[in-house]
Amino acid sequence: MSESEQIEIARYHREIVEDLRHMLKKYVRIMEWDVPDVDEQAARALVMQAIKDSLAEVEAHPQ
Repeated sequence: MSESEQIEIARYHREIVEDLRHMLKKYVRIMEWDVPDVDEQAARALVMQAIKDSLAEVEAHPQ
């Protein structure tokens, strides 16, 4: 990998991390609306697992 590719992927990494944090907050908030008494830590764990499962699906079946 060239130096410019390394710099670019490092930038993408930071952006992806921020996108994932935003997505996590979004879906935890949605769960809180749908399930008023939901435990926030439990909701966070469920959403994190869903994100991991989704990533595994994308890795297994690239388009």
